[in-house]
Amino acid sequence: ETGLVHETTSVYVPVRSASLGQNYPNPFNPTTRIEYRLPEAGPGGKTDVSLVVYDVRGARVRVLVSGEQAVGKHVVEWDGRNDAGSPVGSGVYFYRMTTPGFADVRKMVLLK
Repeated sequence: ETGLVHETTSVYVPVRSASLGQNYPNPFNPTTRIEYRLPEAGPGGKTDVSLVVYDVRGARVRVLVSGEQAVGKHVVEWDGRNDAGSPVGSGVYFYRMTTPGFADVRKMVLLK
């Protein structure tokens, strides 16, 4: 009888699609973190990505990420301020991530 051999090997699994995680903590005050993943990209290994915070009316509040980033996991922090650096009020906000071929929106709550 032959014994079975189980080998543990680490397997590289490429990220084939982008993903956007839920911010944490949520609700938050004064800061929150947003995790996202970028897929394997073309030449140069970079993907064009945009991550923007909007208010409930759909007005842009803050651009958190804009430009090319490397493949993999990224975390960005939002300090509850707008593009001008002023604190925003309590309420519901949305953040939207877009890359070529991907878009997702999540909701977050700022409590003061």
